[in-house]
Amino acid sequence: MYRCNLQIFFWNVNESMQRTIEESKSFPRFEHHATDSNASQLLQLKEADIVIADLHNYAGNEKSTVDFLLTYRKKNSDFVVCVNKEQIDIVIALAGENLADIWILPMSEGEIRFRFFQLQKKQKLQKDLWLTESYLNTTIDSMTDLVWYKDKVGSHLKVNQSFCEAVGKTKEQVQGRGHYYIWDITPDEYAKGEYICMESEYEVMDKKETCIFDEKVLTKGGMKEFMTYKSPLFDVDGSVMGTVGVANDVTQERAYERIMKKQANTDFLTGLFNRRYVYQYMEEEKEGPYALFYLDLDNFKFVNDKYGHQQGDNALLMTKDVLTECMPDAISARIGGDEFLIIEKKTYSADEMEEKRKWLQNKLIETYHVHEEFMTLSVSIGAAYSQDGEVSLDELIARADAFMYCEKKQKKQK
Repeated sequence: MYRCNLQIFFWNVNESMQRTIEESKSFPRFEHHATDSNASQLLQLKEADIVIADLHNYAGNEKSTVDFLLTYRKKNSDFVVCVNKEQIDIVIALAGENLADIWILPMSEGEIRFRFFQLQKKQKLQKDLWLTESYLNTTIDSMTDLVWYKDKVGSHLKVNQSFCEAVGKTKEQVQGRGHYYIWDITPDEYAKGEYICMESEYEVMDKKETCIFDEKVLTKGGMKEFMTYKSPLFDVDGSVMGTVGVANDVTQERAYERIMKKQANTDFLTGLFNRRYVYQYMEEEKEGPYALFYLDLDNFKFVNDKYGHQQGDNALLMTKDVLTECMPDAISARIGGDEFLIIEKKTYSADEMEEKRKWLQNKLIETYHVHEEFMTLSVSIGAAYSQDGEVSLDELIARADAFMYCEKKQKKQK
C-alpha cells in the first residue's frame, strides 16, 4: 500500500561503511537514500529517519556531538552511534534511551549489512503499525455506529468519533475512563435505570463469544436505544483482556416499530385495542380466570342517520372514555362498528358479574343522555365468566355475545 523512502544521515561515517549501507537490499516498497554531514547538515539531520554517527574518533568530546545530534534530529528517528569499546558506557550515559543501537568498531561488511537490516526491519514494523492504525482509525471514524474498546475493568482504550459525539467528549477525555464518567451518570442512576452496559461486558468475557444486546443509554441527545454487538478481546496467551463493542442506534427504528405495532393492534378512531389484538391476546393468554363484557350500542344507526357520522364517531369516543375510566385495568377493544369487548382476568361470582354489568350499562347511558342528540342511544351488554379458567376465551366470547343479543332482542319486544 504505502511506499517509504528512508532518509539516512551519516555523521563522520567513512565511505566504506556508507557504501555498504547504501548498497544493502531494501524491503519491498522501501527505499533508502543517504546524505552525509557535509551537505546542508542541519536540514538533512532534521529530515532523516536514521542517524548514524561515528564517534570513535571523538574521544573526550562525545557530549557536544551527541547533544547536537539529539537536539536537531527528527522526532522518533533511529539514532545509532559507532564507538570503540571504551566509549560504550560514555555514550549510554549521554544518550541512554534515545539510542536505537550501538555499533562497536571495527565491524565487518557482513555485520554492517546485518545491523542495517535490523534497522530497516524496525522501520518497517513502525510503518506497518502506522498503516494498520490508519486503516483502523479511518474505518471506525467513518462509521455512524458507536465503536469502543475496553479493558477487563471497563476502562475505554479507544473509541471512534461517533462515540465521542454521543457522549459529548473528546477521545482524549474518554481514553482510560470508565462508564459513569463517560456517560455522566451516577451509580445510583445506573442502578435505578434500565442500563445493562456494564453487566453485558462481563457476560461477553465470561462466555468468550460475541453477544448481541438491546441497551438503553442516556446520551447528550437524550435516552437512546442501541443494538450492541460485543466481542471478547484475547491476549497472546488466549486469556480475555477486554471487549470491543459496536452499537447501532435503533432509537428511531424502535419508535417506528412501536408505532406500527400500536397501529396494527389498535382501533384508528378510539385508540382501543382492535379485533386482531383480541385474538392475539386469546392465543397468548391460555389460563383464567376471565370475565367478559360484550357491548353493542342500541339505536346507533339512528344517531348516524339523523345527526351524521361525526356525531356517531363522538358517541363511540364517549363510549371509549367511559370504558377506560371505569375499567382501567381491563383489555378494552372495539371489535366492530359499534361493538366493544372488555376482558378482565378477575374472579366474579354470578351476582357480582350481573351487578358490574348493570353498573357499566347505567354509566354509559347516563353519559349518553347528557347530550340531546344521544337521548335515544342506549347499550346492550352481555357477560360471561370462567372461575377456573377451564372455559376457553372463544367460548366465553360466544356466551357473552349470545347474552348481549338476547338482551337487545328483549328491548325490541318491549
